[in-house]
Amino acid sequence: MTGRFPGLDGLEKLADRDGAEIWLARRPDGSPVAVKLLTSSRPDLVARFEAEGRLLKAVGGRHGLIGCVAVLDDPKALVLEYLGGGSLRDQIGDRPAGLPVAEGCRILARVAAAVAWLHRHDIIHRDIKPSNVLLGAGGAVRLIDLGVAAFGRPPRGLPEGFMEEEVGTLGYTAPELLRNPATATVAVDIYGLGATWYETLTGHLPYDFGPTEPTESFRARIQDGERAVPLRSRGEFPLALAAAVDAALAVEPGGRPEAAAALAEQIAEFA
Repeated sequence: MTGRFPGLDGLEKLADRDGAEIWLARRPDGSPVAVKLLTSSRPDLVARFEAEGRLLKAVGGRHGLIGCVAVLDDPKALVLEYLGGGSLRDQIGDRPAGLPVAEGCRILARVAAAVAWLHRHDIIHRDIKPSNVLLGAGGAVRLIDLGVAAFGRPPRGLPEGFMEEEVGTLGYTAPELLRNPATATVAVDIYGLGATWYETLTGHLPYDFGPTEPTESFRARIQDGERAVPLRSRGEFPLALAAAVDAALAVEPGGRPEAAAALAEQIAEFA
């Protein structure tokens, strides 16, 4: 595998993602990088991968998005900055009761700001969750993985030919996205932010999901409009904080905050 990436060695596989693999590698100077290798030949996933590479290369690690060192064509891969602090998912796993309010809200405010930047550029992420938030030294926070993002105007539409069989991750996915995987509105990202915020503060998904419940049953409950468990019922949180999280998780898109930028400011008030 190392020989496929000139100038990189010491590769170690970190994760499998839909249509891609993530590898840890080192450059000649010894500095670590992450390599996202495209493993799918599906035309729509290839198109998204290429769009993600163009965007990340242009942004260069600003606006809360992961930095891109290089875009490779053969094999198709993105060489990305490596933060080394693990993911928000790892942090929650280490603290099953949830992160302290100020710490959790500091992280989520930066994630929401990154989402707001995407929305201003007509990009809907559609898979916001703790494992797609990386942490690094000095309080660095990066949003990653645009593998199922919807690009372009209008944000509610998708390029012709894109296959939308299943989008997002159950537990963080808005009900309307489960009903119609081609949905691409800012509201689905607001919901994903709400679910991630909820779990960051409590250590739990915003739904009661029993260990023996079939996944399809869990999916059906959310898809049919079952309301998330209100945050105020899960612990002792300030009323304003609980109300803000619960609003982001409203079943109907119109009940959620209209803009990620406003939500980022609201979250920051509790940091």
